[in-house]
Amino acid sequence: MRKEFENKTEYSKTEIEKWFDYSKDTEIENDVVWINEPHHFEDVYAFLVQGSSKDLLIDTGMGIGKISNVLKQNRKSNKELIVANTHWHFDHIGGNSEFEKVLVPNNSNEIRGIEKGWSKMEMSKYFFFDGFWHGGAPSFFNTESFGITGYTNTVKMPEEINLDNRIIIPIETPGHTPGSLSFFDSTNGLLFTGDLLYEGPLYAFEQESNPDDYLESLKIISKLQIETIYPGHNHSTTKDFPNLINEAISLFERAKNKEVWDSDGEFSGTVEYQHPEINNGRRLKIIVSKDYVK
Repeated sequence: MRKEFENKTEYSKTEIEKWFDYSKDTEIENDVVWINEPHHFEDVYAFLVQGSSKDLLIDTGMGIGKISNVLKQNRKSNKELIVANTHWHFDHIGGNSEFEKVLVPNNSNEIRGIEKGWSKMEMSKYFFFDGFWHGGAPSFFNTESFGITGYTNTVKMPEEINLDNRIIIPIETPGHTPGSLSFFDSTNGLLFTGDLLYEGPLYAFEQESNPDDYLESLKIISKLQIETIYPGHNHSTTKDFPNLINEAISLFERAKNKEVWDSDGEFSGTVEYQHPEINNGRRLKIIVSKDYVK
């Protein structure tokens, strides 16, 4: 797995820029650097939360390019770096092996998934290798041998992460996966939602998903004093979070009440509930199992 990456001690600046997009100095708000992988339909975001004495990296991306090299270009600091995962899915743990240790959810299912990793066959199920935009996979990426190796240097998630000038609180927000976390910067009112909430399709149909838990998690975050949401996909931030949260809650309530769904889902055996309004060009919808709404 990842032999091509392991043989490279450093990517060039050009290669980093070809794969990653990230906020430049003039674009950084709230001392948060967003790191995006825009050339794949997953459109994943990781976030570097900068503290006075420590920094926190929330999620490590897909592992296609080395996210650690993006940090080397952007941190310009000898501060301690803390790395944490929101959940165990491949597009959020791909760069774990680049770091000495990673904080993970205190959930046996999440830990098991992170330690197991993802084979090429498992990732193909989610169209990973068909998902490259703008001319296909980058030249430095080997689609034939790629997979995400299991990562075992996991550390139990603390009740809070103290960056000295800001406190980050991991909040259990299950639903997408059993132990999914969101991270709340209680000092500044910033919420990092991972796959819990973003503009686009919210997935709650897999064996590890639970739409009832998903609904309760959305209700939990709706009570927080939020200024900005930093989601795990599609957009770096959203300040229209009250509408987004309420719309997501309303869709899951429709599913829980077994209302007639709007369409069949994009995956076999699933259905979709869609919000009628368009948010910044992206329709909010949820995808649940047909068995759940029968």
